[in-house]
Amino acid sequence: MHKTLQQSLKTGWVVIGLLGVLTVIEFAVAMSTKDTLLLALLLVAALVKAWLIIQYFMHFGQLWPHIRSVWYGVLIDDGDED
Repeated sequence: MHKTLQQSLKTGWVVIGLLGVLTVIEFAVAMSTKDTLLLALLLVAALVKAWLIIQYFMHFGQLWPHIRSVWYGVLIDDGDED
């Protein structure tokens, strides 16, 4: 699962490009839409951008297996310790 530096840099640039495209789309929607649909479209775009940032720049995907292990340890009582 370890990526090479070249693969990681490529992924980073692709994500930066996607964030830029989404920003342009957000701007176009904000300038052209004047009804309640505007809020919904901008909210969806913001959520997609937030997910991209969390997943690829904050590396949350790498932390998830460890977080899951901690919660299993907290929630499941082994019965040995009293």
